[in-house]
Amino acid sequence: MTAPTAGKGIESAIKHLLIDEYKFLGGERVQEMLAKDMIHLFRQYTRDPWNLEVGQILWFAVDKNEKPGPAKTLAKMRVVPVLLSVIHDDDKFMVAKGYSHNEVRRYKVARILNEAYSQNGVLSQYDVAEILGVSASTIGKDIQKYQDENAVILPYRGTIHDIGPSLTHKKVIVSLFLKNVPTPDIARKTCHTEEACDRYIKAFKKVKMLYGRIPPLEIAQTTTMSERLVNEYIALIEEEKNLTEEVNDFS
Repeated sequence: MTAPTAGKGIESAIKHLLIDEYKFLGGERVQEMLAKDMIHLFRQYTRDPWNLEVGQILWFAVDKNEKPGPAKTLAKMRVVPVLLSVIHDDDKFMVAKGYSHNEVRRYKVARILNEAYSQNGVLSQYDVAEILGVSASTIGKDIQKYQDENAVILPYRGTIHDIGPSLTHKKVIVSLFLKNVPTPDIARKTCHTEEACDRYIKAFKKVKMLYGRIPPLEIAQTTTMSERLVNEYIALIEEEKNLTEEVNDFS
């Protein structure tokens, strides 16, 4: 006698639902495959609350490999379940050491973003704001200050998916390139792929080649970049030029 297949009752219920309620016309094999896929998806996207650590929550983050587009709403994007440590022993340690509430929150924001990214998800500033019960503008300031203090780029949707006004990561990538940091190290420091880093560096080189020949607006139109990004790259070009002149003067 063959042992019953795990989840057979659920499979049977799904197949009956497909046939009776949705008038599904697929054959027995297709019904079985669909039922198994639905069960697998359900198990993948759920967690037993008793298996969560104290202070952890389950959240749904946008898949970090998702490709955003102008007409692609959040509802149409793939999401992945991630476990986030809203409360952690590190927070208590920082409080005991005299860190301020704002400082603790900044490190908490960084931890949550990195945890999501390590599980193949990316959170928006609005996600983190909702999780921590503060405004999105507060989270934006926390992210900026943490990045400035620690010389890193945190992996949130603005930087990973190149959406919104988050252009600073491109400037950091190019700045590291100008310091002769190898691309693999740049990718690791900025939570980007090597391909993405190379793409930004290539774009910077285009701007550098055109700068001084045509106005910034025309550079933006020629390279299909935003004028704001072109101006960020121009600022780096000027910084590099001034630094070179200072070194030459000193020599």
